Amino acid sequence: MVGKDVAAKLRSVPLSNDTIRRQIEDMSADIKSELLERLRGSKFAVQLDESTDVSGSAQLIALVRYPWEGRIQEDFLFCQELTGRATGEEICNVIDMFMETGNVSWENCIAICTDGAAAMTRRNSGVIACAKERNPMMIATHCMLHRQALASKSLSPELQSILSTVVSVVNHIKCKPQSRLFGMLCREMGAGQDTMLFHSEVRWLSRGKVLQRVYELRSELCEFIQNDKPTTAALFSDPEWIAQLAYLADVFNLLNDLSLSVQGRYASILEVSDKIQAFRAKIAIWRRQVQNGITDMFPQLTEFHITKTIKV
Repeated sequence: MVGKDVAAKLRSVPLSNDTIRRQIEDMSADIKSELLERLRGSKFAVQLDESTDVSGSAQLIALVRYPWEGRIQEDFLFCQELTGRATGEEICNVIDMFMETGNVSWENCIAICTDGAAAMTRRNSGVIACAKERNPMMIATHCMLHRQALASKSLSPELQSILSTVVSVVNHIKCKPQSRLFGMLCREMGAGQDTMLFHSEVRWLSRGKVLQRVYELRSELCEFIQNDKPTTAALFSDPEWIAQLAYLADVFNLLNDLSLSVQGRYASILEVSDKIQAFRAKIAIWRRQVQNGITDMFPQLTEFHITKTIKV
């Protein structure tokens, strides 16, 4: 399509692992250099998140927002392993080292956003306290997605019991060698899904997805755990319990949709505020509709009501 001459030039491009790795490193260094150059000449805000990866190592991730060419630009700043106890002082030292190496001034950092972990917010030794020692004029904010995750943990005892049962069943299957057998059973029964999802308190999308998958595979789960957990298996045959499971899955899916909608590279606090206020208004409407027996806003609960005569 492009001719023999171009094809010959393409064949001459070295494709060894070392060459590709070196090219990737060069591109990464160029991107980092360009970003640091921008931060040296403008004010910026930093968002921090500390979490543990699959190997058990603590990782500090930093994102940065800054004005560039008339708009707010968001970029990945760094990901650094925390080798010690992941205290506020150590996290701040990691940021200090990055700033010093990149020749970026703390005075340009006008805001910092963190979750509510003690290492971040502790009054005297947290990251925010350490950062404000470098720049007293800095504004500190609490990540609203983390607040939403905390708020969604407040469930009634009855719904909390359902969530705990679901987590127990999922982890029971995923941690057992029978996980493959469960997949075979699902395929034999013609289920649309054949694997379970792990529940994780760290990943805020986990809860809604797990509940959705459990609801979809409720018949297969009942069959699979009949011998190991007969009492729990009986719940998956209880229409009232399944209706509450469907409701819980719908609620967390709605929360997930809200959380996803307020994210994005160019999301602003004004847009986020509008979406949250709209969601709160929807909740008031939904409450009135449920009191009148209308559940259209909860698709899985509505679908279950069509097949089973359950009073809302």
